[in-house]
Amino acid sequence: MRYIFVFVLGALLTATFSASAQEAYIAGGVGRSNWNMNCGPSGCNRTTTAFRVAAGYRFNRVVALEAFHFDFGRARSSDPSINGELGGTAQGAEAIVGWQFGDVEFAGKIGLASVHADYRPAPSSFYPAEHRTHTEPIAGAMLAYRFTPHLALRLDFDIVTVGLDTDRLFYYGRAADVSTVLLGVAYRF
Repeated sequence: MRYIFVFVLGALLTATFSASAQEAYIAGGVGRSNWNMNCGPSGCNRTTTAFRVAAGYRFNRVVALEAFHFDFGRARSSDPSINGELGGTAQGAEAIVGWQFGDVEFAGKIGLASVHADYRPAPSSFYPAEHRTHTEPIAGAMLAYRFTPHLALRLDFDIVTVGLDTDRLFYYGRAADVSTVLLGVAYRF
């Protein structure tokens, strides 16, 4: 595993010094998140509204580094024993590696996120409120179309694990992979 990391880091550094097009940018998007979790026999609402804001720096036409804040929304269960909501937010950084083909850009993303999960019980729930923060890997892809030299339409897909890691909440206690699809804009300085 260490050798793969060193190889990828070396390739990124080589690409960084071999191409130009440096720029800073900000981006934001709104879309849907899908919580892949088991939430009891009564079912749940696993699809919620999500949003993401980010600031980044493109070192060249291949490599960028981006800091972000995510809000994954709140999945809801109607099971009598765990009636309530599980929500998640994340802050972190991603390396974005891709290429521009004229006005279109496609890239893969990988990074680390500090993920905060919290459970808010309904009045009928048997469980108390619960919250945890964990560091998790985050990965995804990005497609952008540049309308002007400064403004681009951007489509993001990300996946990260959100969970409470507790035995007290039978269904919510396990981790859930949350995938998001967001449409937004990016402004390049």
